[in-house]
Formats: sequence, structure tokens, C-alpha cells
Amino acid sequence: MHSSNKIRPFQKFNVLLMLLACAAPAFAAEPAPGKRVIPWDGPALAKVPPVHATTERPANGMRAFFYEGADYKGKPTWVFAYYAAPAGTPPAGGWPAVVCAHGGGGSAFPEWVRKWNSNGYAAIAMDLEGHLPGSHFFGVQGNFPLDQGHPNAGPKRISWFGDIALPDTEQWFYHAVADVIRANSLLRSFPEINPKKIGLTGISWGGTIVSAVAGIDSRFAFVIPVYGGGFIHKHDMTPEQYRVYLAKWDPSAYLPYAKMPMLWVQGANENVFPLDKFSKSAETAGGPSSMCIRPFLPHGHGFGWEEVWEIGGFANSVVKGSAPMPRFARPQVNPKDGLVHAKYTGEIQSAAVGFSTATTEWKNQTLPTIPCTITKDEVIASKPLPTGTTAFMINATGAGVWGGASANSVLVMTKP
Repeated sequence: MHSSNKIRPFQKFNVLLMLLACAAPAFAAEPAPGKRVIPWDGPALAKVPPVHATTERPANGMRAFFYEGADYKGKPTWVFAYYAAPAGTPPAGGWPAVVCAHGGGGSAFPEWVRKWNSNGYAAIAMDLEGHLPGSHFFGVQGNFPLDQGHPNAGPKRISWFGDIALPDTEQWFYHAVADVIRANSLLRSFPEINPKKIGLTGISWGGTIVSAVAGIDSRFAFVIPVYGGGFIHKHDMTPEQYRVYLAKWDPSAYLPYAKMPMLWVQGANENVFPLDKFSKSAETAGGPSSMCIRPFLPHGHGFGWEEVWEIGGFANSVVKGSAPMPRFARPQVNPKDGLVHAKYTGEIQSAAVGFSTATTEWKNQTLPTIPCTITKDEVIASKPLPTGTTAFMINATGAGVWGGASANSVLVMTKP
């Protein structure tokens, strides 16, 4: 833990994308990312997986099927998935598409697919824990039981890498990563899909999965982790298990190899994946890595795709050629007036400095604010940061719509 009172910004970040910028300390020292040890068979995962039709768990407007994942105890797993493309004729080259990886307690969600369809993307959402979709959450029809398995299921998640003592091919994370990569391989075989425009997003544990996949499967055009990332270093492991974990499973070992554009989405109030670890993941990524941190974003599946219009705006800017969202340069405390200044491009409507005095890992933050004045190319705080401030950010609002959702206050950073 740092004892200095000096404000320490997130290292190597300039602000890109929309509506906010941030600086914050690196809190407790973390182990360095391990040298990557890849347990997956890349060429095998790049092959188009066999697909098995099913009448299980139908959803209006969706194709429901199983596709084959990695082998588990000597036989291929079957992964349940929903898929749909937008209505109408595909654009020249085919539809852009998105692979959607759920988090803990989740499954394949039809509404997530429909959300992307409404923005002109085909999408696939799969179950990553060997389940069939249950209850009626997010467009699942009927009232089927939750957590219902099937005969060809892979392993379930056991807490925070609680299956670390098992063989690689029997661990949940091994299969979750393989299932996501296989979904990419499957989409690339569909004639209506543009294989150069397939992106990936994941929520919570899904964010952790896609953070690792980003450094393994370079075919993705963009990757958007929501809530979850790397540097998850709280485990009940032996020293040797922990050493293996850092090199083989934690996304921090894979992120340096992720070269595609990435958008990292979280709330400053996040209570599961600490923001300081999340920002470290973004900084570790090897490509253009941007952060969208909202002052308040509840942790949950629906919130992770309905409340953040920047997800669609970012995807559109990468694969549809849409204009980029407003951008901020890195905010700085000006030594002449002692105020936070931040240059920007684009159009913004209001801005304020949000700040924190946290000195431990950043969780459950409620940020007091200082109003800012807005010039044609810069926002300036109306008064200095208080003594003891350890982190600050520019919360800004602007005009932007994806699927009818208004833009809200967010924080956005990017590495040069």
C-alpha cells in the first residue's frame, strides 16, 4: 500500500472515447503478470465445431442448438446456444456479429442477442456452465428450472478457481475459454456473417473469460469486458498452484497479447471486481485499450448490456465506420491554478470532477463531485481537489444514443 499523499494517476493512460477521463492511484502492489502457458489446442478450437439441432428451450426469433466444445473426460461437450441475425438483407460482406459470454448465475440469454440484433449485429449467446437456460430471465421462454444440466455438459464453475487441483481439461475456465473461441469459429462459417467483423463481450465472470480470450484468439475485431477482468489474485491455493494459475489461467498472462481494440466497462461503485485491478487489466492489454467507468452502474447481466450505450457506440466505431464518440485527453492538475484540466474533442453537455480518498482496493465508491466549466476544447474544475484525494475523474454527459438509451455520466480512459 502506498503511504504517499501524492495523487498518482493511472499510468500510461490518455483518455479516448467518450465523456470522461480519470486519474487514480495504483494501490497495493500486485504480482507481475506470469509468462503465458497456453493449455488449449488452438488449431482444434479454430475448426468449425459440429452443431446439433435441439427442441430444448425455444425462444421466439432465435435458433437454438448445441455446438461441440472441448473434450471433457474423453468425449466432446455440447454447448447450448441461441443465435439470431437482424431481419432483412445482410450488408455487403455480411453482418457484423458479437459473441456474448455470460457471468456467474447466467446462461444463454435471448434478450442479449436481440439487443445486438437491434443495432444491426448478428449475435450468439451460449451457456458456459453446462446448463440449459432456465426460469424466464432475459427472454428465456417457459418456466424451466435453473441450473438444469444435460447429458453432454462440461464442468460448472466452482467459486474463484476452486477446481485448480483438477487436470486442466476438467477445469471450468478451460472449457469456458474454449467454448467462446469455438463460438467465434462457428460464426465465421455462417455465410451471412462478415468474419472480419466479429466482436466479443462478456459480463462479470464473462468479462474475465473474454479478457483471457482476447490474448488467445486474435480473430476478434474488438473485445468488451464488462465488470470482470484480470488480476484476480484472491484464492485458496498452494504456492505451486498459485504460480501455475498466474501463468495459465489469470487473464493478466494473456492481455499483453491482445492487440485488438478493447473497451473496459465498469461502475465506480463496483463491489465485485475492484476498479484498481480492472484498470490494471486495461493497462496491461497490448492494443488500444479504453475504459468506460460510470460513477454508478449496478452489477448484473441486464445492466451490463442495457444501461451502457457506449458499448454499441464503441463497436460501431470499430466495425461500422461510425464517427468516434467525444474524446478526452488525460486530465491533469494544472500547477498554475491547482485545478483539474482536461482537453476534449467532440460535443459534451456538462462535466464535473469526481474524486475519491480511497487508499485500499477500490470497491463500492461513491464519488463527491466538483462542477466544471466547459470551454470550446477544455473542461476546468471550479475549485481544487480536497486534501487527501487519491483519485479523480471527469464525469461528463453528451449526446449519444444506441437502441434508444440516452448517454449518461461515464469515465473513459485509454492507453496510447
